[in-house]
Amino acid sequence: MKTNFIKSLCCFLVIALSGCSVFSLERSPYTIEADFVMDEDAADYKTCGVNLSFYNLAAETVKEFEVVFYLFDSDGEPAYECPNRLSFSIEKEIGPDEDFSVCLSLDSYMTFVPQSLLEIDYLYVSRITYTDGSIWVDPYGFTAFM
Repeated sequence: MKTNFIKSLCCFLVIALSGCSVFSLERSPYTIEADFVMDEDAADYKTCGVNLSFYNLAAETVKEFEVVFYLFDSDGEPAYECPNRLSFSIEKEIGPDEDFSVCLSLDSYMTFVPQSLLEIDYLYVSRITYTDGSIWVDPYGFTAFM
């Protein structure tokens, strides 16, 4: 009985301690914000868009990054006017401690004109390519919420 308890405890400790290294994530090399917009006289889109602000926290210069986000209605349900998950690849050199803002048009993704503003959730950067050739990858956005 005591032997089974010790074996079980050892197995638990091995799994728990090895699992900690799997889930320890580095600090995010960016900050990002986005707002869904639907202004009638906008120059960047006809129906709607996303105002995106990206700030480079890394010591390297960004060459390109891919942003991912999900759209929901005001009730928290996935948007039916367009695909729920959207991703954009943005090619722009952004130096260390610099920010970049852009309005992304969602016109080509919309099948219906939204009746009200949609909400952005689970916004993250899945990939950053730097000018030195290095690539930072976080395909599921884990570091965005650390």
